[in-house]
Amino acid sequence: MSLRVLIIDDEKLARSRLKRLLARRSEVEVVGEAGDGAEAGEMVRRLKPDALFLDIKMPRVSGFDLLRNLEEVPCIVFTTAFDQFALKAFEENTVDYLLKPVTQEALGRALAKLARIARKEGPSSSAIARLVETLEKRERTIKRFSVKIGDKFLIVPQEKVDFFEAKEKYTFLHTEDRSYIVPFTLKDLGDRADPDIFVRVHRSFIINLEKIASIHQWFGGRLLLKLKGGKEILVSQSYAGQVRKRFQF
Repeated sequence: MSLRVLIIDDEKLARSRLKRLLARRSEVEVVGEAGDGAEAGEMVRRLKPDALFLDIKMPRVSGFDLLRNLEEVPCIVFTTAFDQFALKAFEENTVDYLLKPVTQEALGRALAKLARIARKEGPSSSAIARLVETLEKRERTIKRFSVKIGDKFLIVPQEKVDFFEAKEKYTFLHTEDRSYIVPFTLKDLGDRADPDIFVRVHRSFIINLEKIASIHQWFGGRLLLKLKGGKEILVSQSYAGQVRKRFQF
């Protein structure tokens, strides 16, 4: 019995390429294709495919929006350009991913996984909700910061950032040798800076964990951070637990 799939992607060339690749597979039947999430929602309900080949970034109704609005979710193969770390979310056994441009070899692996999944129950609504939350958070993450210098913008990759500091009405990005004003509050950065690299240690500071040279116990349950560049920053009592958890002590 063929696996009935629906292709959903706003790029016509991407849909055509995937459709050609799938046409070579005898175990697959492409039952339709849609150019956006709104059109796809109606087609999923009507055609009831076994699996979706779903692009995440689409205008109007994104792949995330589509999944939220479906009462019954088929198995999913995301066609995406997410980075490798974000793709760890796909390790659960309800979904898979294909990086664009899709190759026949990668498609074969995805179809083999789909065949295994199809023999079991499809993804639960709670599993999909967790997945969407994880991927949306990754999509919002800022990994490069633009800072204005005169009439130009300098791009600072996250690896070059030592720490962020809120001072008076401004937020400063500090590197080893310079400081820049950035158009974010510390709350914004707490929500959008990479949580695997940055941690909030004070109401006025967010630190790059890789820049910490040593951590010292301090009075009142606080901690003193000594950064590799020589800067010392005090971790307030309310944030000390987060730092201890990150370094497991």
